Amino acid sequence: MDDQLHLGEDENMLALRRAWDRSMHTLANRVNKPSFESWFKSMKPVSFDGERVTLGAPSPFACEWVSKRYGNLVREVLSQHLGKTVDVAIVYLPPEKRPVLGEPPAEEPSPAQREPATMPLEPEPPPFEKPALNPKYTFENFVVGNSNRLAQAGAVSVARAPGQSYNPLFIYGGAGLGKTHLMHAIGHYILQTHPRLRVAYLSGETFAQQYIAALREQRIDAFRQKYRNVDVWLVDDIQFIAGKEHTKEEFFHTFNSLYQLGRQVVFASDRPPRELHAMDDRLRSRFEAGLIADIAPPEFETRVAILQKRAQIEGIQVPDQVIYHIAYAVEGNVRTLEGVLISVAARASVHGKPITLQLASEVLARHYVDNRQVHTVPTEQAVLQAVCQRFGLTTQDILGDQRSREVLMARQIAMYLLREKAQLSLQQIGQMFGKNHSTVLHAYNRVKTSLSRDKELTSIIYDLNSVLGN
Repeated sequence: MDDQLHLGEDENMLALRRAWDRSMHTLANRVNKPSFESWFKSMKPVSFDGERVTLGAPSPFACEWVSKRYGNLVREVLSQHLGKTVDVAIVYLPPEKRPVLGEPPAEEPSPAQREPATMPLEPEPPPFEKPALNPKYTFENFVVGNSNRLAQAGAVSVARAPGQSYNPLFIYGGAGLGKTHLMHAIGHYILQTHPRLRVAYLSGETFAQQYIAALREQRIDAFRQKYRNVDVWLVDDIQFIAGKEHTKEEFFHTFNSLYQLGRQVVFASDRPPRELHAMDDRLRSRFEAGLIADIAPPEFETRVAILQKRAQIEGIQVPDQVIYHIAYAVEGNVRTLEGVLISVAARASVHGKPITLQLASEVLARHYVDNRQVHTVPTEQAVLQAVCQRFGLTTQDILGDQRSREVLMARQIAMYLLREKAQLSLQQIGQMFGKNHSTVLHAYNRVKTSLSRDKELTSIIYDLNSVLGN
């Protein structure tokens, strides 16, 4: 740092320059090297009025990150080297406004023109186009289950503290399972809580197309400036970049530039990094340096919750039996699952009919699944009647408190079939039998685990399935 007193530079500014030069040596020993290289080396002293120091950072993201993580340390070190306690404000300083060594600083405003010390006026960042995000893809509308819990937790952590944890975040899973939903949710959250941050969302295919167009139209510098200066980079479906040699190279350098600056990067793909065989080894190793989280097809309970949430969002009244029927028929794709619900509701609205089990079966058979795969969901009365006939018991016997071996077996089988065939929740079954949630779950698991080794039980379940319609 040049200590020479330039024309028009007052004693406060000279003192700040000297103190900041010494502070940099102190900070280099108290901050880990990557953080120091990424954040502090690019900061510049801007002004000092005797009580308040203003430092300039190269991006709005850097302002927030340094202020929150190292604000107290910077204030402590600067106060030490200035010989007095000072307040410190870190502001965004565009490249054209940064001081250049050997040139006189900009003319200081008069006291009447200065903002109060407690409210420094920060320069506005250059305009940046906000990404087009689906307003329905928020964290509030994302249903969490065992199949997606890690990915959701990673996404929330990244959104709350971009650049500070799980960088990069890599989410992978099959089509229609919620990867794009989480990417949009991250974007929404950051734009709401950090409106000055520059967030870019695009697909790998879009990146490739824009890169080729920039080469063709000789706009490559503008293309690089656009993506290498963002604070949060969200790239969906990066598998489309694999195999495109020049695009992969540009993608690598863009990612590397952002990563070294501590900017948040989130990727989504239909497969894990290790299976992106056509991707550059350097990229795969960097993907694996952060958090890798998969999203699997949702289990039955999560599918039910997804349908209930979507019905709530759309303002649709859907009977539970219809919800369970759709969740049972569509297993592997959340997008298809929600599509069935919307189609059923639309068909009911157009024809002025209520949403019924029969209507749902018709829509499923016509548009979504093979007719042979669509089964009628039996009612709880049908299940109880079938079990009673098979064991020669009455409904009161099964629902009562008798504890003979035969009644206990029939009761547990009834609970299992009410869960598997009638698709009732554990709470609903418990209410029927006057039992709590854990008792029903124990009975269900006992039957399920015994099927593989108990031939008599297997035969009974097979017969009952035939009666109820398999």
